[in-house]
Amino acid sequence: MTAANAPGLDASGGNARLLVLATLFLGVLLVLGFRLYQVQLLEHDKFSALATAEHRGTIPIVPRRGAILDTEGHPLAISVLYDSVFVVGSQVKDPQLVAQRLAPILEMPPEEIAAQIDPKSTIPVLVKARLPAAIAARVRALGLNGVFLEQAPSREYPEGSIAAQVLGFVGRDFHGLAGLELSLDDVLAGKQGAIESEWDTTGREISIARRVVSPAVEGTDVVLTLDRYVQRTAERILANAVLENKATGGVILVMNPRTGALLAMAHVPTYSLTDDEIYKPGHDDLYKPVWVTDQYEPGSVMKVITMAAGINEGVVTPRTTIEDKGYVVIDGVTIHNWDGRANGVIDMTQVLVHSANVGSQFVSGRLGKERFYHYLELFGFGQPTNVGLPGETPGLVRDYTAEGWTRLDLATNSYGQGVAVTPLQMLSAVAVLGNDGTLMKPMLVQETRGPGGQVFQPQAVRQVVSPETARTLRTMMVAVMNQPALEQDRVPGYVIAGKTGTADFATTSGYNTGKTYASVVALLPADEPRLAILVRLDAPEKIYGGIVAAPVLKQLVEELVTYYRIPPSADVHASAQTG
Repeated sequence: MTAANAPGLDASGGNARLLVLATLFLGVLLVLGFRLYQVQLLEHDKFSALATAEHRGTIPIVPRRGAILDTEGHPLAISVLYDSVFVVGSQVKDPQLVAQRLAPILEMPPEEIAAQIDPKSTIPVLVKARLPAAIAARVRALGLNGVFLEQAPSREYPEGSIAAQVLGFVGRDFHGLAGLELSLDDVLAGKQGAIESEWDTTGREISIARRVVSPAVEGTDVVLTLDRYVQRTAERILANAVLENKATGGVILVMNPRTGALLAMAHVPTYSLTDDEIYKPGHDDLYKPVWVTDQYEPGSVMKVITMAAGINEGVVTPRTTIEDKGYVVIDGVTIHNWDGRANGVIDMTQVLVHSANVGSQFVSGRLGKERFYHYLELFGFGQPTNVGLPGETPGLVRDYTAEGWTRLDLATNSYGQGVAVTPLQMLSAVAVLGNDGTLMKPMLVQETRGPGGQVFQPQAVRQVVSPETARTLRTMMVAVMNQPALEQDRVPGYVIAGKTGTADFATTSGYNTGKTYASVVALLPADEPRLAILVRLDAPEKIYGGIVAAPVLKQLVEELVTYYRIPPSADVHASAQTG
């Protein structure tokens, strides 16, 4: 019976196994069916988007960055497209052959190129950037698999490195990092475009695919008021002066006082826009537009502002006299003239000629605290000029409402001590006297060219003093420049109105009398000024403005009167006196 029953048992076991297999198979079908339902219906949008993303892509279209031009339209900074050569190792069949063929064109060792070709890599690797057009064409003509060219913009400087701290520079993303490149980035950069299309598995665009192009908006060109010749001349003269006078640095500003247009902005030390790597960590001070970011005590050049206020208010005239004993006591503190000299009985013109601190504080005393500080405000001190350069500081004027202010401050502020200004503020204030008493907003951009471009007109800020006061001050400043001590710094045939100044370096613990800002401001020609100039040397070996800054002014003026064809003055022996 046992033997007879065996086949029945085998059949029963086989059926059980078939049932298990069928159940498992059915289960797998159910899982697959559910997954198929889930993918095709429930998650259709998700996987459709993934599939599209796998084959669709976007190529950015980088707009041309706007050029920066000088006042005559000469390009100072432009954008140029260069080709860069890349290699995708996985698409290269013979790395050694590719390296051998590229080497003589790129002027690179073949082994250096071969080392960058990884047969397993699908990531493009840069072989060489910034190829000239002729070289790029030769690479393209080779038709090598895995080797391709891509264009990228670069900033170029047709005039070389000029006005570096005005222009500034761009970063690797081609956006501004300093100077006007930073403050005008929205204007210069334009708007990026894009190409949306489909790509095959090798990264090549499918020719019959739907392509959507959003064109880039080109950047706007910016025309400056700077004149390349004047800028280059100022930079050259300043660099030589800093070297010859063993100074730590210096500033030259040249402005048209009638319009506020800045014709030159030079500073030493500076940096080069044509270096392979412009930005050097640890040298951030080099990249600042110091004419608006750095403040200093101006010293005796401030005396022309004090005198203008006094004459405009009628508290003094050029012939008002004082007895200058060489010192005066204010609130128990003795103020001395810069040279300690007692000048005796002198008038207000001689106060400026001798640069007498005693005389300057006399004028501010007659004005009184309210009127004196009101005029400092009218001349633009303690306020930004809004010229458009990044990081501008308003300077520092601590008036009679400030805690700790005393009558002594009124005296010392009158001759430029205890008040901090920027070089551009100081020149703008002096330019008021060259523009018949009207303060102009300093102007650096005269025009933008491109979508929405516009021409900017000179902007008068306010009338500070009367035209009569301005003309009187210019006559008094002529006497300053015509004094015997500055005879060697006169420009034959031209009458110049000016004032020298010397200011000690201010520190947190007082003044460093061994280091000075030696400066001079000037208006020329004195009768109808076309140029306003500020020259400043920082910590020169010979510390006085009349000794080191005045000769620099003479060199600059000699070149500028020729360039601008300014005719000689009608009367080079013009009187320095006025009623």
